[in-house]
Amino acid sequence: MKAVILPAYNNNLIRALISMKVEDKAIPEPTEGQVQIKMEAAPCNPSDIAFLRGEYNIVKSLPCIPGFEGCGIITKVSDGIDEKFVGKRVSCFIQDDEGGTWSEYAVANITDCIFLKNKMSIEQGACFLVNPFTAYGLYELAQEDNCETIIQNAASGQVGRFIRVFAKKNKLKVINIVRKAEQLDQLKAEGEKYILDSSAEDFAEQLKALANKLNATMAYDAVGGEMTAQLLNAMPPDSEVILYGGLSGADVSGIDPMTVIFDSKILSGFNLMDWMENLEDGEFEEVSDYLQDLFINGTLKTDIQGSYSYDEVVTGIRAYIGNMSRGKILIK
Repeated sequence: MKAVILPAYNNNLIRALISMKVEDKAIPEPTEGQVQIKMEAAPCNPSDIAFLRGEYNIVKSLPCIPGFEGCGIITKVSDGIDEKFVGKRVSCFIQDDEGGTWSEYAVANITDCIFLKNKMSIEQGACFLVNPFTAYGLYELAQEDNCETIIQNAASGQVGRFIRVFAKKNKLKVINIVRKAEQLDQLKAEGEKYILDSSAEDFAEQLKALANKLNATMAYDAVGGEMTAQLLNAMPPDSEVILYGGLSGADVSGIDPMTVIFDSKILSGFNLMDWMENLEDGEFEEVSDYLQDLFINGTLKTDIQGSYSYDEVVTGIRAYIGNMSRGKILIK
């Protein structure tokens, strides 16, 4: 099979990309609890970018095949797994040291696969596991806390878009934070009422005023760095910032310790895999069915800005990092 190979991590993303090669590799065989998948499409996510730079929580032995998420057809199963699964299309998530989804074949734990309904397209199936479930899990936390208003940065991204859909269904107010004028205009055109531009000189003052006016007690932070502090410092007492991404590439800094101590504020983290493991028996399947139906009926949709072959992977990722708001790129 052909596979994209990362020879070494590099904090300089462009150098990491240029170093990648397409090589012929032996098709991996499934071991206990695994299935072999003929990959049809795999996206590039922010977690993949962090991985290429060596800044993600998952570290593989090098050289390695990148790619955490994708969609494909089961072609072989290990002993103990029903043969009826062969030929089924699945969305999968792979963190194992041996492989990744940027390859013609991959092996995945059967527990890390979602069987897709017939009406789910390959494109939407390829991006189904990470962002939709992340948005659902984050939004569920606001529901559990009976929040009046939530705040989210990276609001023009896919997770942000999904969260806005969930919020509208439940009439929850959302303060959306973007960083470009065109993103602000886009959200206005979509009918969003509360939008802030983080590049504005008085952004911190605007955020504090609006967060307190609307009693925004939960924030979803995909950025990290100074933004985390700006959120936590601006929010009313008894608020929580949930950090689920590090798009800034910077350490969290600038939090006012007095507001944490005397205003009972919390900074917590959200990891999708941990959230999934904590679900009750049968709950994950229920959530999957619910989300797939939303994609099938058009309520949810992952925007795809382009598809690229393995030989074009560097061009594709450069297009993606140049404008993530346009949508995902798929490696086919």
